[in-house]
Amino acid sequence: MASTIIRGPCFRCGRVKTLRWNHALDRGECRACRARRSPTEPCSGCGKQRRVNARTDDGGALCVTCYAHTRTAQDACDECGSIGPLATRAGGKRDGSRNLCPRCYRNPKRTCGICGRLKRVALKATTTTPDVCPTCYQAPVIDCSICGQQALGRRTTNHGHSRCFACQATQQIDAALTGPDGTIRPELKGVRDALTELRQPRSLLSNWHDLPSLHLLTAIAQGRLDLSHDALDAHPQVFSVTYLRAMLVAGGALPPRDENAARLHRYVAEAVADITDPELRGVLSRYARWHVVGRAKTDRHGHLTAHVAARCRNDIHTAHAFLDYNTALGHDLNDCPQACLDAWLTTRRSARLSFIRWLKRSGYLSQARLPDPVANKHPGHDIDPEEQLALARRLLHDPDAASTEDRAAACLILLYAQPVTKITALTSSDIKVRDAGTYLALGAEPLLLIPPLDALVTALPVAKPFGTASTLADARWLFTGKNAGTHLHPASLMRRMNQLGIISRASRNTALLHLAATTPPAVFASLIGIHITTATRWVELTGSAWNKYAAARH
Repeated sequence: MASTIIRGPCFRCGRVKTLRWNHALDRGECRACRARRSPTEPCSGCGKQRRVNARTDDGGALCVTCYAHTRTAQDACDECGSIGPLATRAGGKRDGSRNLCPRCYRNPKRTCGICGRLKRVALKATTTTPDVCPTCYQAPVIDCSICGQQALGRRTTNHGHSRCFACQATQQIDAALTGPDGTIRPELKGVRDALTELRQPRSLLSNWHDLPSLHLLTAIAQGRLDLSHDALDAHPQVFSVTYLRAMLVAGGALPPRDENAARLHRYVAEAVADITDPELRGVLSRYARWHVVGRAKTDRHGHLTAHVAARCRNDIHTAHAFLDYNTALGHDLNDCPQACLDAWLTTRRSARLSFIRWLKRSGYLSQARLPDPVANKHPGHDIDPEEQLALARRLLHDPDAASTEDRAAACLILLYAQPVTKITALTSSDIKVRDAGTYLALGAEPLLLIPPLDALVTALPVAKPFGTASTLADARWLFTGKNAGTHLHPASLMRRMNQLGIISRASRNTALLHLAATTPPAVFASLIGIHITTATRWVELTGSAWNKYAAARH
């Protein structure tokens, strides 16, 4: 009964495998199906009822395990001392020093011929193929049976045919975003296209079940969660929710909104609801909504910056703390004694007097007196101007000093005293290229950038290589953020500047003192975007205000 080895669908399991064709039965079956229906006998080596792999000289049956033991010598491992088959012997080609069992042997580290990384070898090089690391061995370059392109993928994930990671990710995304009616909602088409165009689809597949943002997106697509800002606001505002919200806004599924303002309004509502006394709740509500939030200044894009929102939250938190402190001592806002106010200000030295002044103007705290205002002190700046100038030179001229983004941002801080909140909100429309050079709009008058810095600024934005920020990025931001369609968060830029040894406040103070000592206040105020009164005050601090020189001598 002759048989031939061919490749095709197995008549038992239906999978496309290498078959052994039985001409007598005129059908073929794979090796796994043949093994499952092979007879079992008690093994003469271990005594277990196992499938027969070979037979001894006297006809006894041997299972796969016992047959392997008969084919491999039993020696002691020099690493763990166990007796068993060896993976390498002393003086052998694989390891020339010791006898090692399979558990103690480690494949050598060599450069992978596919990814170029120094890793352990999973597939040794031959005359025609290079060494392959485990990562590339598990994801070889295949000819995709769906898109026809050569890419990383799996050989048999498409019913026995090869399939690249991009096609596999696309099928998985479509299955997740398909609603109960069997279609994808039109609002989610932009998000679907952004996910399918990711540069690293394998990363999406590997982390699919560990990404809460994708679970929320699936719930929205299948109708278990409303597609609205309010539905997302009901969840804890962790990174996965903010990431999904930015992706939905950038993809056109949700309308854009000021996220810092929205978070601030939620904080106000929670802080006011935490007050049990109706009168005090009304006081805090009026102060928070009308005095703090209502007077908060927006940036030139009409949005609240993260710094302004944090300062507003701090003012509201301070007001809430004073109301709790006053209530705990048994006082109301009309009979709060001076000793109570002084004790609270003493224990909370960092507390601002904004709420206390507002209470006095509103007719409260009639028995208390506000402390005398403290004169403005000289700003603290612990940075040597020469050291700051040397750091600016290195960042300007050394390409290896930092990334293009960090070098440009650092020079704007060190040379032009720009705050990180303003730097992160710069757009491509702020750059003007003219015959005289490159100008950057930091204030009312555009600033002419020095030659090393203009190349750094015009090289922005730098495309992000990760996530949907690479496909749904807003091209207007010079410093793009990690979330889709957003600019870089000021806290992230601050952290990166600290890693370069730049303290934003001290570096800005040093730059402002240098500008005030060398440039008229009306000039540098309009160039770097500060008020003329602020510029004049810095000029006075440097002693450059000659109109007061005679009075100072007298």
